[in-house]
Amino acid sequence: MTLEREKEARRSWPGLWARAALAGIVLAGAWVARDYRGWVALGPGGLPHTARGWCTMAVLRARAWRFDPFDTTGLTGGGHLTGRLPERSGPRPKVAHYPIPHRQLDQFPDPGFTSTLTIASFVATRPALTMRQSYFEKHNDAAFASPEFPVHADGRISGGEIGHIHADGSLHLVLAPADAAQAVEHGWGQLHPAEGRAAGLPPTYVLVYSPRDPGEVAVAERLLDAAAAHMTAGLLGSVTPIGEPGNAAPGS
Repeated sequence: MTLEREKEARRSWPGLWARAALAGIVLAGAWVARDYRGWVALGPGGLPHTARGWCTMAVLRARAWRFDPFDTTGLTGGGHLTGRLPERSGPRPKVAHYPIPHRQLDQFPDPGFTSTLTIASFVATRPALTMRQSYFEKHNDAAFASPEFPVHADGRISGGEIGHIHADGSLHLVLAPADAAQAVEHGWGQLHPAEGRAAGLPPTYVLVYSPRDPGEVAVAERLLDAAAAHMTAGLLGSVTPIGEPGNAAPGS
């Protein structure tokens, strides 16, 4: 009797494994579908909203699995910021776990506040810069070094892209090492998980959080200026900050 039961148990194992495998496939499929919907919901970025685009993103995410966006120990070198940045108030915003698009999820400006900082207004007062579509994200206007100027090695693949602003007001900037470290350490942003790993992203590619008030807009503009100085070898010359009286943004 015992032998018969053992034979029956052996015969049942393949069926159990098949059911377990099917359950695993169903659960994995449900997770992929949910992850894909969450990825698409972030809006346009540097990859197409297709299965291939999601797979590319997933590979990048796997490669950056243990990446610490707040670790600045490897950022050695100079910078272009004049003076120290203040500390950003409050905790950091949440950032989506997708490397592309790389977006914050909360702590956006109140509906009644509109930032005066745009790529068009920034470039308009800085003759060493020009504006065109972002090399990295394809859907945003970006500031670039003007073609007649040499660009830093960090911009050779992108054609001198300095930074761009997303629809939520956050920015991606290419900063000098010391400036990137300041931005991260003082709570204004974090390193991109694919920096130095994909699409020509330099190792100082930083997400700067969306400014919530005029004071934070001024900090974002300081970081944009520092990024521009980094990319253009300091050829910006004298500029007037956007928030200064008598220098309103175009169309304001």
